[in-house]
Amino acid sequence: MDSNHDFSHFTIAVIGLGLMGGSFAKRFKAIGSRVIGINRTASVAQEALRMGIVDSISEEDLKDADIVIFCTPEKGTMAFIEKKIGLLKKDAVLTDIAGVKNDFAEKIQAKLPEGMDFISGHPMCGHEGAGLSQSDAEIFLGANYVIIPQAGNSASHITLIEEMARALGCRHVPKVTADAHDRAIAYTSDLTHVIATALIQSKSYNKETKYFMGGSFRDETRVADINGRLWTSLFLSNREKLLDEIDRFSEKLQVLRDAIEREDSEEMEAFLNEAGRRRRELMHEDSEG
Repeated sequence: MDSNHDFSHFTIAVIGLGLMGGSFAKRFKAIGSRVIGINRTASVAQEALRMGIVDSISEEDLKDADIVIFCTPEKGTMAFIEKKIGLLKKDAVLTDIAGVKNDFAEKIQAKLPEGMDFISGHPMCGHEGAGLSQSDAEIFLGANYVIIPQAGNSASHITLIEEMARALGCRHVPKVTADAHDRAIAYTSDLTHVIATALIQSKSYNKETKYFMGGSFRDETRVADINGRLWTSLFLSNREKLLDEIDRFSEKLQVLRDAIEREDSEEMEAFLNEAGRRRRELMHEDSEG
């Protein structure tokens, strides 16, 4: 395939029209692509069609899709591949947005006919809430989009998905292994959701909390508005790595607790200063990247 694709000439199929699927559909419509939207619940697909964020909700039109984006849980993606792969064009490029990778891409690729490719991906964006009504075309702007290629993937197809991410408005598009992805996500995403949900369920929470809530509490608990079924699945899919990260976090929390209990102001100040330094370093590197 040629480089620098014009995605306004592409037909994109989005399987699963929730928050992320709806966001993909809206963004591709803004780019000028033809968008086919498929959803298990027909009323959601019909609503997307009514809103004008998809051009078709007919499975018959999947034969025209150049890229198929699965915004569905692993079981839903696998079921679609097993039952409906014959509906897709022979050289379609498939991708996903699953938050945990493991060996899922290998399992999918093994079921695909020759000429069809599955390039696993993970857009690092989102917000609180769930469902089509929460979708947002601008969710990708400035975001990171991680690609997890396999040894058997076509180089041109990997490039296509990278260019797709940039066309959506994503800023960084790193390529990593599935294991490296899952380990990083356990820390930057899974753990942050664990902390937010635990914080807002503290025994200290009560109806008066809102009167004492500043920006820090809002920021810390933003992702506690969570899709419980989805995140339960993600936590369990990445169980061992997430448990490691919970243990590492607990160790640091204990260090700070012990210093507070001992009134060790020197250790406390060093701990807090190092946290500030790391945060500034992280934000500086992100702004330069």
